[in-house]
Amino acid sequence: MHDRDVSGQLIEEQPIMFNNRAGMLAGTLAQNADSETTVIETRFGALTFVDSLPTEETRQKLYDELDYQRAVQAILWAEPAINNALFRRAMDVAGVPDLGAMIYDKRMQPGQEALTPNQSVIYLYDRIDLSDDQPVIYVAPPGPINAGFFDMWMRPIHDFGIVGPNKGKGDKIVVLPPHYAGEMPAGYHPIQSKTNQLFTITRVFVNETMSEKQGTALVREIQTYRLSDAANPPAKSFVLMGDPAGGGKEFRMNRPTGLDYWRLLHQIVNDETLEERDRIPLGNLASIGIERGKPFAPDPRMEKILVDAERTGKAIMVNEAFSPRAIPEGIEKHFYPCTQWENVQLLPDMSQTGQNFDYVVNRMVAFYQANGAQLFWTPRDFPPGFGQKYLGAYKDDWGDWLKGEHSYLLRVPANVPVKDFWSVAVYDVGTRALIETPQHLAELNPKVQKLKTDADGSIDLCFGPTAPPGMETNWVQTIPGRAWFAYFRFYGPTEAFYDKSWQLPDVVKLD
Repeated sequence: MHDRDVSGQLIEEQPIMFNNRAGMLAGTLAQNADSETTVIETRFGALTFVDSLPTEETRQKLYDELDYQRAVQAILWAEPAINNALFRRAMDVAGVPDLGAMIYDKRMQPGQEALTPNQSVIYLYDRIDLSDDQPVIYVAPPGPINAGFFDMWMRPIHDFGIVGPNKGKGDKIVVLPPHYAGEMPAGYHPIQSKTNQLFTITRVFVNETMSEKQGTALVREIQTYRLSDAANPPAKSFVLMGDPAGGGKEFRMNRPTGLDYWRLLHQIVNDETLEERDRIPLGNLASIGIERGKPFAPDPRMEKILVDAERTGKAIMVNEAFSPRAIPEGIEKHFYPCTQWENVQLLPDMSQTGQNFDYVVNRMVAFYQANGAQLFWTPRDFPPGFGQKYLGAYKDDWGDWLKGEHSYLLRVPANVPVKDFWSVAVYDVGTRALIETPQHLAELNPKVQKLKTDADGSIDLCFGPTAPPGMETNWVQTIPGRAWFAYFRFYGPTEAFYDKSWQLPDVVKLD
């Protein structure tokens, strides 16, 4: 609205003239006088906001923290696939081709770094690549084979042998690729993988009726070939691993660190199938430079974040794996009250999927310590004498970590509740593999070794840098300066295992 003089004439407005620089300065000072500055103290430093907006320094700090958090969570999410990728790489080094298998014909030995194996069985591991979308025929012979298929994410698909539907009478299986919808041959049990890479874990127990040679011969009867080759199947390739101490092959997982870890994860994202359940984690990975079909080329800022996150993620996994907090409802962490023996099967369902969410933390804990998966590993009671159960000891009777410089005793009561066998295996915390010492022994099993037995039927087992006098046959050597843990295996657990009328005491520190 314009002003008028007393006669009613419009008064012409005159432009207001002022020094532009001085006016701007005055305006800035007035603005600053009215601005609100807020400082928020956080775990990663102070964050400064002016008029509710972050300063330039705070913006960069928040970007870095978000990328770091996404990277750490990706490590926890990816663990099952990472361990399988490392297993496959080690198979490459050992010379195992696609559709071939490696056989631990001298049983698993120190220097062969599969995760938490035992030394009482002949192991066979298959590798099957389904990325060409061709079905695969798998034929297993009759006999005491305990086996199962599992995919890239350590999800079991089908158990066979004595734990499968045919109860050890032989199996004829057709393995279907993830998106296969073609014809299937008659007379074969169909199974379908969700991932391109597929594996098997197969065991034959060595005892007085099954020698290493006989067990090896049995698993060498397994046949694997493409359905397209069914008219004239090629011979299956087997790699005998032997014993590294006698010229056999080592098997090293060699977990990568720093940027090499992220290069491996980038390869998995590119090579594997895309599942609906993983779209959000994959979206977070894309935001930090790991995306399907695109090169992995982090700038210096992102390189530092990823290296730091890999260290933190690994530390979190070690903490969770050996001090788990996520104990699902209905599962007991400590199997026997007031002892240190822990239930190592904390994954409520081997599908890794619960009613309300996927068991991301539980599967990370499970497969930081183990390679392979079978359906009957689900932590529930099975018919007595079926399958196997595992208990883990990470601490002594005082609740202290088991350390290689100390001496320990485990008194195994008589009449261990098993139909098949029991054993105690010792693992290095760093590798989660059989402990490597000059003794070259990591497991005690009364059906494999001649162990001293007390008059009441109990057996004393010793662990430490040196053997107690007279206990050399019942001793596993440990390494000063390195922590270790043990698995007690019950193969064919019977009623007294489930009702806990038989109980295992703690590992007792002697010095």
